[in-house]
Amino acid sequence: MLRVKQEVEELVKFAVGEDYERERRERIEQNRAILAKLGLDEKFLQQLKPQRVKPKRELQVTAQEVVEKAVQRQQPTRRSPRIQKMVPRYDLRVKNYTPRVPRSYKRKVSRTKSTGRNTQGRRVYGGRVYDSELGTTCHQCRQKTIEEKVQCTNALENGSLCKVMMDERCLIGRYGETLEDARKSGEWNCPKCRGVCNCSFCRKKKGLPATGILKYYALANGYTSVMHYLGDNKRTTRD
Repeated sequence: MLRVKQEVEELVKFAVGEDYERERRERIEQNRAILAKLGLDEKFLQQLKPQRVKPKRELQVTAQEVVEKAVQRQQPTRRSPRIQKMVPRYDLRVKNYTPRVPRSYKRKVSRTKSTGRNTQGRRVYGGRVYDSELGTTCHQCRQKTIEEKVQCTNALENGSLCKVMMDERCLIGRYGETLEDARKSGEWNCPKCRGVCNCSFCRKKKGLPATGILKYYALANGYTSVMHYLGDNKRTTRD
């Protein structure tokens, strides 16, 4: 009885195996038919397979070869056979060496000469002489020059005189005055004491923006100065 049961199980396994093999072949045929419709044959599919890269053969280097190459690197290479036979000579005599002046330094020196920087702290630029030691500061442009300036004669609350000074360039362009006009009066009050100063510091204290280079714009539009363009001259006449 047991033997019959084993034979039945073997027949079932065999039958199932045949069914599976038959289904597999049918699927293969179906896949081939689909690929044939798409124009993809077996040769084309073979080309798409990645080719195996042959591993490179490792070069076997002996210890003797490594030592020989290291010795060759340490020895100086001489191309000419004539130089190979010569004995190197060393000159131990002291030679006078003149350091080479870089071009950037030459350009800097020439640029300094063109601007008139003949002494330390002094330079000439745009027709004005700037001197950080002997010059006086203009209240308007904050430049320290040796140009002629006029000083305010107004007495402050503490009894001292106002120290504001201005040169003629700023007086003419910013307020329409000259040094001669200021000196003729004998008592010249600066724009700061009059409340019409339009320098960046005074305008900032008033909460106003700086005017920048407004002189040329005011003169080009027919105004006498920046003060007249801003309308501060009207307030001065009223005061």
